[in-house]
Amino acid sequence: MDFKKYLSTVITYEPQLRLLIDLIPEFIVLKDGDGKWLVTNKLVLNSYGMGEDYPYQGITDQKLMEIFPNNRDNFLFNIETDEMAWANGEEIQFEKSFQTPDGITRTWEVIKTPIFDENRNRSHLVIVSREVTKRKKAEEALKISESNYRLIAENMKDMIITVDDKGIITYLSPSFEKMTGYSIKDFLYQDALIFMEKIHPNNQEFVRQTYIDLIFERKKFHSHYEYQLLKKDGQYIWLEANLNTIYSESGEFEKLVLVARDIYQRKKYQAQLETMAYYDHLTEIPNRRFFMDKLSHEMVRAENSSQLLALMYLDIDHFKMINDTMGHDIGDQLLVLLTRRIKNIIRETDVLARIGGDEFAIILSNLTSASEAKFIGERIVNKLKEPWYIEDHTFQTTSSIGVACYLKDGTSPQELVRNADRALYQAKANGRAIVHFYN
Repeated sequence: MDFKKYLSTVITYEPQLRLLIDLIPEFIVLKDGDGKWLVTNKLVLNSYGMGEDYPYQGITDQKLMEIFPNNRDNFLFNIETDEMAWANGEEIQFEKSFQTPDGITRTWEVIKTPIFDENRNRSHLVIVSREVTKRKKAEEALKISESNYRLIAENMKDMIITVDDKGIITYLSPSFEKMTGYSIKDFLYQDALIFMEKIHPNNQEFVRQTYIDLIFERKKFHSHYEYQLLKKDGQYIWLEANLNTIYSESGEFEKLVLVARDIYQRKKYQAQLETMAYYDHLTEIPNRRFFMDKLSHEMVRAENSSQLLALMYLDIDHFKMINDTMGHDIGDQLLVLLTRRIKNIIRETDVLARIGGDEFAIILSNLTSASEAKFIGERIVNKLKEPWYIEDHTFQTTSSIGVACYLKDGTSPQELVRNADRALYQAKANGRAIVHFYN
């Protein structure tokens, strides 16, 4: 479609688009093919220290660099990355950091999208930046033409939905189809409750109640939450949503605006961080943090049942000598192999954790007697006496085990660990490579 004809089709959407852009907490800049600023928002002007009423229209970054020398590096960076976007011929993404007038260094995720005319000449450059150091909301009205707002909306990756005072969906951004796989016509001018049927059951009740509070109870508040949405291909995606209510100057409810973005990668990264927080990276078994949480849980279970709970504490005798004579790489491999040997002996319900260095702990739950714990401990001790074959080295080690039982030897996780450790040192004092119960 011809660009001018295209713009003429969006005139009727100007009020809606104006409200939508106002509610998006992002940097928004539109430049022409020569790099002249056409439209921006007050958030940008204030962050650059230009003042929100500064007459920026028609001025390039080169000129702004001369007018505001304190921001020379920022404007120079703008010029360089603008050219990168034009040269690339399609959108580029990167991060940008600079100090704002309040003295805080902030970082933004920037997306620059070049627009070319039918002759592949430079037409417009759309720049959308989201602050990742602290989320903000754009509240001041933007005074730009309907064509500029449409360009920005069309090039945003976030999904935008508006719902009127009767609960009917009145607008869906083009990114809705890309993000969900559904056709816009399937939901446009339909009851918003139909869309909510696609929300994961675990999130559906909360989202539905929030929606009812905003639309029908007319509660005035901003809501930020995360939920899973079923795509057309049957897969769920994680979305981060900002929900806002729009009221007229007279106080009448006008519409609900939802801005959502795909946060699958963030959720994946969070899961990785949780794994790092609770598991030892070398042996891939639970770490001390996980172990203490699990021990507290198992102690509660044991107290409410007739089963015995035992805690084993063990280490490798003379482990420091192995590290000093053979090297830390051999020591690390020994820890991994030792972990495997122990896991092949203990039950599936037992929990093996690396406490630190060469120290390990085992939670034995649902025992019928202390002798059962002793039997498992002796099997471990005997297995760990067998030779190790690591690279060019063949050697043997021994391990001692201290055991403490709940409630007899401790009523708190800390006390039980402390007494199991004392039993371990008593085992060493009694000749090593034995199982010793705390006494």
